[in-house]
Amino acid sequence: MELDPHTLHLIIQRIRNQMRCPQCGEKIPVDMASVRLTGDDFVLLQLKCPMCDAYIVLHASLDGIKGAKLRKEEQDRIQNASSSLCHREEEVDILRQALERADGSFEQLFS
Repeated sequence: MELDPHTLHLIIQRIRNQMRCPQCGEKIPVDMASVRLTGDDFVLLQLKCPMCDAYIVLHASLDGIKGAKLRKEEQDRIQNASSSLCHREEEVDILRQALERADGSFEQLFS
């Protein structure tokens, strides 16, 4: 889905107002740079707590957003978002190579 910048900004504002670290409870900064992937009915964000350095991957559903028209058919809507991330083989290869360079450590991968 093509999200216009205004709609994406509203989604981020709503998340910013509610987002707290599940580990320590502190507020987490959320901005446009946190957005990693947008789909037909979801936004995937990567966040990091500044207090305890916890990494958080947030999958936000857009079902309740006014003006966001969903174009997926019913059979496609039951798929997990992670199953739609592997569209291009070269992206998967790049991710595998990055994980190998980081020795499988997500902390090193995202630092």
